[in-house]
Amino acid sequence: MIEYTIENPDNPEEQIKYRLITSLLDIVKFPAQLLACEYHQRWEVENTIDELKVHLLGRKTHIRSQKPREVVQEIYGLLLGHWAIRSLIFEAATSAEVSPLRLSFTGTLRVVRRVLPKFQRLPPQELPFF
Repeated sequence: MIEYTIENPDNPEEQIKYRLITSLLDIVKFPAQLLACEYHQRWEVENTIDELKVHLLGRKTHIRSQKPREVVQEIYGLLLGHWAIRSLIFEAATSAEVSPLRLSFTGTLRVVRRVLPKFQRLPPQELPFF
C-alpha cells in the first residue's frame, strides 16, 4: 500500500490523503511516486473516455461510416466535439477565475445542446467572429 497526499486544486492549503493498493511490488521498477502519478493520469484518461462514450455520444451510438477513411473522419469529428466542450469549460473557468476541474462536463454539454438550435438560426452577420 502506498500512502501519499496531494494539494487540493480548489484549496491549496488543504491536503488530500490517498491510499493506493497495488500488486506491483518491485520498488526499483515501480517506485511509489511513479505509481501515484500514473494512477492519477490513468483516471484522467478514464474520465475522458467516459465523457466521450457516455455523455457526448450516448451509450448506443455507433460509428455509421462504412469506409475506413470515413470512420477515421467520424472519430476525428467526435474528438473535436469533445475538445470544443473542454475548451469552452477552460474559457469559462478562466473568466470566472476558478479551476476548470470545478466545472462539469455534462453541465456544459447540456448548455451547449440547449443553445445550439438558437445559434444555428442566427443570420451570418450576427455570428461571432473570433
